[in-house]
Amino acid sequence: MNLNATLNSTYKLTENEIDTYVSNISNVNLTINTNDSIIIAQPVNQGGNVIILGASFTRGIGGQIVNGANTNDIINSKLSAAAIISNQSLTGATSLNMLIIDKPTTYENIDISTNKKLASSVIVVGVQRNDSRLPPTNISLYFRVLNEYQPNRVAQYFCSFYNTITLKWNESGCTEPQYNSTFNRYECSCNHLSTFALLWAPYVIPCGNATHICNHTTSFALIWLPKLPLTRHLNAQDIASLIFQSISILCFIAIIIHGLTVRIFDPLGSIQARHLLPLISCAVTIILFIFYIALSMTVYTKTTYDDEKQCFTSSSVLMFFVYFFLIFMFCVKTSVGYFNYLRFVRLFPEPSYRLLYIMLVISFFISITWVAFAAGFNSNSSFHITQLYPYKLCWFTRPAIYYFLTIPVGIFLLINIFIFIRVAQRIVNHVLYANSTHKPYERMKGCILVLLSSCATQGIGWLLGPFLTIANENTAQVLGWFFIIFNGLEGLWCILLYIIIWLQHWDERKRVMASKELAKSKSLSFRKHEKHRKQDLYHDSFTGLSMDNEDSRRQSYIFDDLYNWEITDGTSTYC
Repeated sequence: MNLNATLNSTYKLTENEIDTYVSNISNVNLTINTNDSIIIAQPVNQGGNVIILGASFTRGIGGQIVNGANTNDIINSKLSAAAIISNQSLTGATSLNMLIIDKPTTYENIDISTNKKLASSVIVVGVQRNDSRLPPTNISLYFRVLNEYQPNRVAQYFCSFYNTITLKWNESGCTEPQYNSTFNRYECSCNHLSTFALLWAPYVIPCGNATHICNHTTSFALIWLPKLPLTRHLNAQDIASLIFQSISILCFIAIIIHGLTVRIFDPLGSIQARHLLPLISCAVTIILFIFYIALSMTVYTKTTYDDEKQCFTSSSVLMFFVYFFLIFMFCVKTSVGYFNYLRFVRLFPEPSYRLLYIMLVISFFISITWVAFAAGFNSNSSFHITQLYPYKLCWFTRPAIYYFLTIPVGIFLLINIFIFIRVAQRIVNHVLYANSTHKPYERMKGCILVLLSSCATQGIGWLLGPFLTIANENTAQVLGWFFIIFNGLEGLWCILLYIIIWLQHWDERKRVMASKELAKSKSLSFRKHEKHRKQDLYHDSFTGLSMDNEDSRRQSYIFDDLYNWEITDGTSTYC
């Protein structure tokens, strides 16, 4: 050892010197235990079948030597850091040297070549042997993430050793750390001795090749796995997404309450169910929002550690409900769009609502079949269909998302784009050139324009989805906001559509009431005319008027009856 260095209290050992000194201590029986560290240099065989296996340290208490007798007690305690070597690995060893540093400030910035940061205490381990035999090494390591090193975002952890040759942290020969929720620590093992520590880095998911890394966020845009940072807390997009979806849900609940209230207090004034069918696409989207919020909140509250990847049961169930309603939403919007295509582009003959019912049933079976395939593949863990995105969502992995989301959504969008273009051409032409001034027809135009606007915002939002997977982080951030806003407009379109349908209903009701009043007035007029006619006939029998006048009167009355029938037989103009 460097005597001058040991005598100088202000001298600061380097990482390499610490590793070298600890490894080379020999022929001593040393134990120094303080509030900041513990260092031991003990003969492996203490006599009486007592074998020294390692050391542990607990913040606020201090360190402790681990031997064969107290191993289980120490492992089952809430320690800060510990290292325990297997008996077989100590064959031929004469001395076990170990240093645990509770506050390893020296090691905080020793490797700036990566984005990995120190997360735990540092453990330095060395063994002195009396021969050249080197049995296989197996050292078990236990690390708790220290408060001062807590990550500021969702992190993944690495069991690393410091390579004194390359001067970098390295994970070679060490297993992936596993989280122990009982003791709130990470556990791993290595096949060599060195300087060990637990490191963290921002949580990342491979994007299908070795050179590209994708980060992720939550909010509704996470369905497409965009390249945005994954955080442990709710960020601005998360909050905005939840607010927009909640507002849409409240809007639809308000529609339901209003409809039920009218049906209870004014049954004759309530709207028939078939006239509310345009709202069915809104209803499916709202149900999707409800299950998505339930899924995201479940994952957010039940995630136990940062790099947890296995979806728990409740999150998996909710995830497939979300997936079902996502596919069903596109099927329903496509069905409603096609039905409106037939109704407003091919005006004659007007399609029956039975056709829409059939398409909705087919949509249900298509959705349930697609979900069944996804659930079937997910039952085999080797396919890696789903995974947990900590604190955010249980969703498809990147390779699987192309098959189960991008392809079906792309198909539905292409169909809807075609329908949108065809319907838009006819409706825009009708709006521009129609000369009808009747309110019902104006309401119908407004209804269709709202339906088109809803399809447009949903379509644009979902068209942005695939670009989120390939855009850089800044672009994905902007596109993510557009995606959230466009999807959040669903509540607005629901309210506008319901108002237009309700106004159509009142226009129709007023027209029918006016027709009935007019018919009643005509009926009274007819009876008066009939009475006068009989009087005239009685008078004509004395005056000798010709029958031609009587035929003329009858013809006039007949035309009056036809007029009454035409007034009362109006056609429906509901959207």
